[in-house]
Amino acid sequence: MPGDSEAESRIHPAFTPSGPIDAALEWSQNRSQNSDTRSFVGVWNGIQGDGGAAFNTSYALNGPCLTHFQSRGVTSLAHYTTIANLLQGILQIWPAQAIQVAPTKYESVFPDRLAVGWMVYLPHALTAAEVPEARALIPVARDGQQQGTIIVSVTDAVFDADNRDHVKVANDIEIRLADQDLLPRFADL
Repeated sequence: MPGDSEAESRIHPAFTPSGPIDAALEWSQNRSQNSDTRSFVGVWNGIQGDGGAAFNTSYALNGPCLTHFQSRGVTSLAHYTTIANLLQGILQIWPAQAIQVAPTKYESVFPDRLAVGWMVYLPHALTAAEVPEARALIPVARDGQQQGTIIVSVTDAVFDADNRDHVKVANDIEIRLADQDLLPRFADL
C-alpha cells in the first residue's frame, strides 16, 4: 500500500498470491472518485534490482491514458513472444491506439512520434511487404477480426539500446512506418 516512504509502503502489502487485498482496491477506488479529470494507480513488487517490477497507469478524461511497466532481470520477460502475448492480453481488455515496448534510454528517430524500440503495436493490419525490416509481425485479433499488428524489431534477444544493430533495425522500422504515415505523432494520440 502507498506510504510516505519506501519503508512505510512495505508495511502493508497490496497483494496476496490470489490478487489485490480489499484495502488496496478501496484505496484505489476512493482516490479515483476524488479526481474529476485524472486517475492514477501504481504497483511495485517491492524488489529493487533483479526481479523488480513496477506498473503504473493513469487515465484522463480529456487526454491520453498511459500505462508504464518496468522490470529488471525478470527472466520470464526475456523473450519477445512472452511480451507479445502480454500485449495481446492487454489489447483484449483495453483496445489501444498504440503500445510501445522499449528501454527507457532508447532514442527514436522522431522525438515527436511513437518509438518502435523492441516492439510496437499499431491498429493496422500490416504485412511483411509493408515493413520488411521487422523481424516478426504478430497479428492481433478481436472478435475474429484483425484489429492491428505487433511489430517486433529483435527476436533473438532482449532489445538492447546499447546494441547498434538493435537500434538500427528499430530506427529503420520507424523510418519505414513514418514514410507510410503509419507511425503516429504523440500529439495525435
